[in-house]
Amino acid sequence: MPRKVAAGPVNPVRASAVELFFDLVFIFTLGRLSSTLAEEPSWVAAAHAVIFLLAFWWIWYNTNLATDSLDCERPAVQVLIICVMLGSLLMSINVPDAFGNQAFVFAGAYLGIHLGRTLVMAFYLRGTPAWRRPVRGVIWYLLSGTLWFAGAASHGTARALLWICALAIDYAAPALRWRVPGLGRATALEWRLSGEHLAERYRQFIILALGETILATGNFYRQSSRDLEDTAAFLITFWTVVFLWWTYFYRTTSSLAVKINVAVDPYRVNLRAGYTHLLMVGGILLTGIGGELMLKAPGGRTSAGNVVAVLVGPLLFLVGRLVFEAWVFGQLTKYCLTSVVGCLILSPVAARLPPLAVGLLGAATITTVAAFDLTIRARLAGGVNPAAGGGAAHPYRQSR
Repeated sequence: MPRKVAAGPVNPVRASAVELFFDLVFIFTLGRLSSTLAEEPSWVAAAHAVIFLLAFWWIWYNTNLATDSLDCERPAVQVLIICVMLGSLLMSINVPDAFGNQAFVFAGAYLGIHLGRTLVMAFYLRGTPAWRRPVRGVIWYLLSGTLWFAGAASHGTARALLWICALAIDYAAPALRWRVPGLGRATALEWRLSGEHLAERYRQFIILALGETILATGNFYRQSSRDLEDTAAFLITFWTVVFLWWTYFYRTTSSLAVKINVAVDPYRVNLRAGYTHLLMVGGILLTGIGGELMLKAPGGRTSAGNVVAVLVGPLLFLVGRLVFEAWVFGQLTKYCLTSVVGCLILSPVAARLPPLAVGLLGAATITTVAAFDLTIRARLAGGVNPAAGGGAAHPYRQSR
């Protein structure tokens, strides 16, 4: 029988080795998405990348919930996670060919992952109050699966629209409490989540996304002429990524574990964290793409599309953070909101500037937020190193 993880500070549950191994496939996935968009930046390619990112994130998020309920030291559970890893790798290999002749492979792997993992959960949770969770999940995935395969059988815009509808069903299911006739909807009593484990898993994925962005940018810089402009573009991108890390680890996840553990409905809190972390991961991905576009033509002319590509990464990350703080903690970081609004106001001016200047504007925005974060944390906790994980346990109590 699986163990239900123990919540609270007495018996925290840390991420297992097999979970970290599972995360490696997403480094490859993010790299594939980044290189695809940087090679052929267009609105169609961007729409396809959004579909891919939503699909991969939903696999990671729901597998994360499974590992929070099952004992990852059991060989059978480890085999399950490795199978999910293999399916995710097959999907990654077929990016962007999923909109070509590999649609059925992509859709089949996606559905196979969700249905296989959910059926295994149903087997392990049989005889417990939580057995309805995976049963409802199977029904919802079968519903969205009809659209996934209908999309695979279609072409072009029709495929994209059908897959967007399928993803809408997948993402709406937990918000609707997985309601199924005869089984009702999921209740808070069916979930016992470990805040320590889930918060750590989010932190680990953010680190992976940031690391992949640095590696991709470094590789692109290595292939460039490495003149003064190229070096400036590389340093601006590196600077931006560093301060994305800074704003996340100094502020964003300090109290997430406690919030999940003490919540009346921990599943809803974790769901909101999952939705908003998706925005932050998208921001990191776009930051890397913007860096590569800067390296292509650092001093060239800037179009509206390039402004979006270079500037939207840091802004999307900050928007994700704003929504996370407001939705999970009920707080609004006013200086973060002000920085985002100020950057948006300056965006029309940025369209007349070279890519380096646009990148510098994004870097300055994220640095401003990081400076305020550091000031507030130092005032609350005496300047605690974020890597230590101690100090200000409840930064969201501070008035904005």
